Amino acid sequence: MLGRGSRHGTSSSRAAAEGAAPAQPAAGRPVPETLARCSSPAARPELAQQLKEHYMDVCESWKTEQQLPVVYDPGYNITLFGLEKMHPFDSCKFSKVVAGLRTNGIISNNSQLVTPLPATLIALQSIHSPAYLQQLHTSSLKVAQVTELAPLAMLPHFLVQRKVLQPMRLHVGGTVLAAALAVTHGWAVNVGGGMHHAHSEDGAGWCPYADITLAVQRIRAASAGSVSRVMVIDLDVHQGNGVERDKLAAGDADMYILDMYNGHTFPLDTPAKAAINAKVELEPGTADEQYLSELHSLLAKAAAEFPQPHLIIYNAGTDILAGDPLGRLSVSPAGVQQRDAAVFAFAEQQGAPVAMLLSGGYTRASAGVIVDSLTALLRGLASKLGALGDASRCDN
Repeated sequence: MLGRGSRHGTSSSRAAAEGAAPAQPAAGRPVPETLARCSSPAARPELAQQLKEHYMDVCESWKTEQQLPVVYDPGYNITLFGLEKMHPFDSCKFSKVVAGLRTNGIISNNSQLVTPLPATLIALQSIHSPAYLQQLHTSSLKVAQVTELAPLAMLPHFLVQRKVLQPMRLHVGGTVLAAALAVTHGWAVNVGGGMHHAHSEDGAGWCPYADITLAVQRIRAASAGSVSRVMVIDLDVHQGNGVERDKLAAGDADMYILDMYNGHTFPLDTPAKAAINAKVELEPGTADEQYLSELHSLLAKAAAEFPQPHLIIYNAGTDILAGDPLGRLSVSPAGVQQRDAAVFAFAEQQGAPVAMLLSGGYTRASAGVIVDSLTALLRGLASKLGALGDASRCDN
């Protein structure tokens, strides 16, 4: 954003990434029912009751047997009298993604999604400095700077709060909740989030709140440390400097960051790079073959250096797409699908739950590409879960 199989090697992630057609669900269950009722081998359902007590501030109710671990609220969309169209980010892509998943049969209706609540001020105070929150919550100018949407500076702050920051706090709640659902179900998707430029002292690039930092802090505390080793795989086209700055400030040795980004565009944050464990700075115009080759090398490095993390947070920006005005890479829609498949295959190899965040993407094609990739991923996952035939992993 501007903004359990073999646990060794990358052969299966490479095979998954090379575009095999998604299998159909097995065991007679429809795709939505399989995804809702069957957890992956990486799941830790024994933690569910413990975690619930620490997450009721970010969800209306805990995931039911009928719901997929996919987090969304219609309030994710940001609309402000058309002013949002002055920023290249499609701030209404979230509802388009959900509509596409419904059309493709991944969900039957929105009630199968888990609804988040906005992150509370108390939660935000646990990761952001008082001075920054004071500015953000009292000054339209500050919000305009963080979102890079200059006209916001001229609007009454109550309106900016309601139409811009409130939706973004919903995204934060969604990320925090998705991390917990990933641990208890094996995987989760927040149809939003991924504000990787925000850190404790500031925000930038359409990222006012450090949702990834908060999600990591919360899952560690809620699990009493049993979920502590966290890998962040950041494949948004921009360097995830906010997460990196927070890691450096905390001296967090239990966070491993894999970051592959265009090295010639925003934010060019050299000090923050010290936090990255596995890094590739891509050249403008990088296309599928080189992109995927670099990714496989990074995943192999991560597997060797930080094996079997307790949780993977995957920042899956689609601003790597060819034609993205801010990303300036040349990855195709098929390349995005192969990338996402590689990350999920890697998580499976490592026996690690994965929480996927949508992050950036600045073309109107972004929503459709996300729908196609999620459809392929989740149909494939439903087929695997159904084929396992393990009643202990499926609610009856």
